[in-house]
Amino acid sequence: MEKEQDHLLSSVKNTLKILRSFKMDQPQKGVRELAAELGMGKSSVHRILATLASEGFVRKNEESNKYELGASLLELSSIVLNNIDLHNEAYPFIKKLAEKCNETAHLAVLENLEVMYLCKVEAEQSEKISSYSGLHNHPHCTSSGKLLLAYSDTTVMEAILERGLRKFTPNTITDPVQFRKELAGIYERKYAVSHDELTVGISSVSAPIKDYTGKVIAAINFVGPSQRFTSQRVQYLANELLLTGKIISERLGY
Repeated sequence: MEKEQDHLLSSVKNTLKILRSFKMDQPQKGVRELAAELGMGKSSVHRILATLASEGFVRKNEESNKYELGASLLELSSIVLNNIDLHNEAYPFIKKLAEKCNETAHLAVLENLEVMYLCKVEAEQSEKISSYSGLHNHPHCTSSGKLLLAYSDTTVMEAILERGLRKFTPNTITDPVQFRKELAGIYERKYAVSHDELTVGISSVSAPIKDYTGKVIAAINFVGPSQRFTSQRVQYLANELLLTGKIISERLGY
């Protein structure tokens, strides 16, 4: 088992070495060139390049008979750049909103069927919430996750349902029919609420952020103790989040 893991890690490292060997002044490289530069066997280099090419991470230039980076890397880099721009544009407004409402706030996106927090802002007098930037959560039991699912492609929601709606608390929605109705309601009112669905005693409310095309790409939320998140308080927070979400969306070109 250890030998298999070592071999796998070695293959991954060699793959990364090949990808990183391409430079601005060396955009194309051949099999022999890479093998000599990296101290690898030509057969290993050829096999790795063939695999990368099949997934679009490199492509073979027919004129030079050498390899160059492919479009799949561009897709991944655009995701990173988009998240960086989103964070930079959104953070000042989220910080201001958290201070105004005296609640812990997050900026969240949907990634690999999970909701991920890009940033967290804690208000000075709000209770400490056990979350952090980079945290991943199940989307079906958080307000941010439910909101992002409500605006996502049907294939994403179907994948979530196929995986199953794990029960975390008595309030977690686990029935697919009920969950679809929940998402339809969120889409209609344009914000989402979660009461004790992931953790007993913790509630949250979220609103959308849109990009220049009008697509919902992120959510901003408030998280706090359920006893404070009364229906009146939730409505107030939702209105504040919707307003801030609109401002951030406009900053992103919407």
